[in-house]
Amino acid sequence: MRSRAWSVDINGEPYISLQSGSTQFRIQFNIDVSPGSSVSYADIRLYNLSKVSGIANGSSIILKAGYTDNIDAIFTGTATNVLREREPGAPEIITRLICRSGSAAVDRGSAQVSLGPGARVEEAIRALAREWPIPIDIDNEQFADDQPMARGYHADGDIPKAMDNLAYDYKFVWLQHMGRMYVTRPEMKRNSTAIKINQFTGMIGIPEIGLGPNGLGISVSAQLNPSIMVSSVIDLTSEFATYNTGNLYVSEVQPEAKPAGEYNVFSLRYSGDSHSDTWKVDIEGIRWGTKPDLSSVSTPENGKLIWGARVQEAFRVKVIAIAKGLSIDPNWLMAVMAFETGETFYPYVANGAGSKAIGLIQFVPSTAAGLGTTTQSLARMSAVEQLDWVEKYYKPFSGRVRNLGDAYMAVFWPPGIGKPDSYVLFTSADPAYEKNKPLDRGNKGYITRGDCLVFVNAAYRKGGNFAR
Repeated sequence: MRSRAWSVDINGEPYISLQSGSTQFRIQFNIDVSPGSSVSYADIRLYNLSKVSGIANGSSIILKAGYTDNIDAIFTGTATNVLREREPGAPEIITRLICRSGSAAVDRGSAQVSLGPGARVEEAIRALAREWPIPIDIDNEQFADDQPMARGYHADGDIPKAMDNLAYDYKFVWLQHMGRMYVTRPEMKRNSTAIKINQFTGMIGIPEIGLGPNGLGISVSAQLNPSIMVSSVIDLTSEFATYNTGNLYVSEVQPEAKPAGEYNVFSLRYSGDSHSDTWKVDIEGIRWGTKPDLSSVSTPENGKLIWGARVQEAFRVKVIAIAKGLSIDPNWLMAVMAFETGETFYPYVANGAGSKAIGLIQFVPSTAAGLGTTTQSLARMSAVEQLDWVEKYYKPFSGRVRNLGDAYMAVFWPPGIGKPDSYVLFTSADPAYEKNKPLDRGNKGYITRGDCLVFVNAAYRKGGNFAR
């Protein structure tokens, strides 16, 4: 029988040696690996360590996890905060490590790169990696069709910022993870041997299909496998699937939208608790060659935004800039703001149900206070000024918003981010159910994420009539 196994190294030395099966030590971890964030993040909880744990802010961390026949590092990085906590009503003391990938030595490298006319984008990326310095994982074939840079390439300063700018201009994603820089175009074929995911190799539950601006997507969970990386390809076999309509491009299910097939891994989330059954990896993948035709859709590339005719040019420009910084589609923001303001985009519009919410995304007083302002101040701002607070609100969700449904859940009910349409947000026993009862389609006695997305989906579709 396979046993779960894990270990932790601190500052290059073994801290908790390899543990397998049930031991006196307990660990819980959640690790998010998403190219939209540029770095990966880890929340690691170690139970009942001594009061003087020897782990300090800035310590380097290596977490290895898997099963006894397949264990390897799933996170390497730096502890940005080390906290001591106690759960209510429980005797255990928890040492909590909030970490990010990379180290102090390479976190914000500075580059001076100058390439002459005719340079290619992959050359610029490799030059930035050498300046950092950091090993790089990139497939030049994915960039073979890019036109050479007529004026060459020049960068002087912060390397992550330079990478973000290149990624936006040349439509790739990148991530610093496990001591390497990963650069890829998820919608293009990868030269990797596919890792099989099916009921015989540890698949958990039923895959979920969605179709977004990058192509046909899949979300699937499996037993933790450290061999699956953000540069991997998975070969999925499943007879059944659920469908995520929170992304507007799934308004009509296409014939190719079936769970079986090969997918490029786009993002990963490792989670585990050595004292429970949780020990898995959640995978989001994209099938290459299925990128939809966006010619009829408003995009920054064709110079249009949905609902753009209802707002000022300065508003449109700022929304696009904010969306770029958050790594999300600006049309998702426009759809959310259109729905929340009754299609007016007025910064002072008040909630009709009497919740005291105000503005573009209906800031409630407590949310405004948490951001460092008040609803009264927000109501006195111009729409363009209030966008700064919209950006500030969305910033903690950067890298987690993968579709329109996630963009709306960030405003309506953040625990619903990343969940399938069937996910139940409220039941009739929850106080929040009564306030949102009109969303319960069919009077089921509960409200799903899919129920909540009906109106914002409609706002997206209608917004195309006012694109500019």
